[in-house]
Amino acid sequence: MDSLTVASKVIRCDDSGLVSLTDLYAAADAAGMAQGKMEPKKWAQAPHAKTSSASGRISVSGGPGRQFIDFVAENLKVNAADILKATRGKGGGTYAHWQIALAYAKYLSPQLHMQVNEVYARAKSGDVTLADEIADKASPEQQTWLAKRMNSKVARSKLTTTLAIHGVVGRGFGDCTNATYKGLFNGTKKQICAATGVEYKKGKSLRDVMSVEDLIATSMAEVVAAKQIDKFNVRGNSACADECERSARKVAGLLQ
Repeated sequence: MDSLTVASKVIRCDDSGLVSLTDLYAAADAAGMAQGKMEPKKWAQAPHAKTSSASGRISVSGGPGRQFIDFVAENLKVNAADILKATRGKGGGTYAHWQIALAYAKYLSPQLHMQVNEVYARAKSGDVTLADEIADKASPEQQTWLAKRMNSKVARSKLTTTLAIHGVVGRGFGDCTNATYKGLFNGTKKQICAATGVEYKKGKSLRDVMSVEDLIATSMAEVVAAKQIDKFNVRGNSACADECERSARKVAGLLQ
């Protein structure tokens, strides 16, 4: 999930699925719901001691959201820093686990809380009309990329179904993917990430950062591979991976 739209504002999500509290605050502020409310950094602030210069008394204070953040971290058996992160620069801000995002929305405004709940429920249920609404707000370039990405998903689904029918199991699916990348781009996913400076993550699809041209090439290669595997009844992990690479090289040759 790359983003949500709440109160007509785009709420970003990072690669780990953390939700932008900064965007939630901006949405609430634009709708007049954030008066007297803390920005994310202060709301999530850890308890800290402060000594009064006048009386010398020590008081401990912290943001109202910190207790819940620590509670979520404890239950997930992770550090708080894993589910609450701050990034700098363009597009930066405070990002948090979706449970924390819901708690922050509730703190900001009951109305915003309800809207976030509804949007998140639609996203989790796979409501495709939500994706259509997000696409309507995207730029022409983003819409073009999204269209090609969806076509890529269809081609990928067709290939994986074909591979399963033809005896591919376990790591064989990953081997076939890397074989396609080798045929098209002369490297495995890991090698391509290293060469292009993209962070390598096992559960993160390389296609999410591909250009439109590379998405089209990958889809074509997978369509050709699925047809060839069916036509010649290619079977097993190794043989299917070989066919995926062979089909990809054919497509690469046509696109040169």
